[in-house]
Amino acid sequence: MSIITLTTDFGTKDYTVAAIKGRLFQDLEDVAIIDISHQITPFNVPEAAYILKGAYPNFPKNTVHIIGVDSEKNDLHKHLVVRLNNHFFIGADNGIFSLLSGSEPFDEIVEIHHPKSETSSFPTLDVFVDIAVEIINGTPLSNIGESIQECKEWLLNKPNISKENELIGHIIYIDQLGNVVTDISKELFDRVVSNRNFEIIVSVAKINKIHANYSALINYSLPPSQQQKPGKAMAIFNSLNLLEIALYKGEPNKGGSAANLLGLCVGDSIKITYNN
Repeated sequence: MSIITLTTDFGTKDYTVAAIKGRLFQDLEDVAIIDISHQITPFNVPEAAYILKGAYPNFPKNTVHIIGVDSEKNDLHKHLVVRLNNHFFIGADNGIFSLLSGSEPFDEIVEIHHPKSETSSFPTLDVFVDIAVEIINGTPLSNIGESIQECKEWLLNKPNISKENELIGHIIYIDQLGNVVTDISKELFDRVVSNRNFEIIVSVAKINKIHANYSALINYSLPPSQQQKPGKAMAIFNSLNLLEIALYKGEPNKGGSAANLLGLCVGDSIKITYNN
């Protein structure tokens, strides 16, 4: 069975997602359509890339991923099919492919030739579905468009280690629980900070330990009355090996999350200081 995933900023109120799925089922007899997310903040390319990058490696090789975020073709954004790690990604050349690849090389990049690319206001349905069907049916990418050598790069702030004994990172994503994800990878942290004493400074919170997971904050050998109560700021490396700041069992719907209580937004800086 072939697999197609959908990542969009369409939400679930309107007909758009159902229309895409209906067209795919109309054109393909044996296909599984998986929703990665339809709750991407409108036009937020880095957010879409973060979510898709966390999900796609868990799918089988040759999965086709349709990206419906900022997807109209214009003078700045071509329509592309990108093959990366033996997965196919279909979307607009708005920088998302560079965010997905990081430092990994692309297997192939093809500029889509489709009669509706220039005029459609709904290219995810009118163009990307057709291309996904062609890929599933075995059409070579060379028959879908023109091979090109590179795609548009999305320029992000990068962690800064220019000051002695200081590592500056940035918040790149806030998840459903209000946990904040930074661009500081475990590899960078281990290389720069190593085994030295450190302090993570996030707004008014100061954290000097990184736990293996959320529950590691609790000393279960203590009586329940003496165990750590919900709401303490803590740090972990998440499943993508990025530094994440959370409030232990915070309740985001009641304002009790790291993002809310610490007043944090995407793009804000965090600082890690360490000794020699």
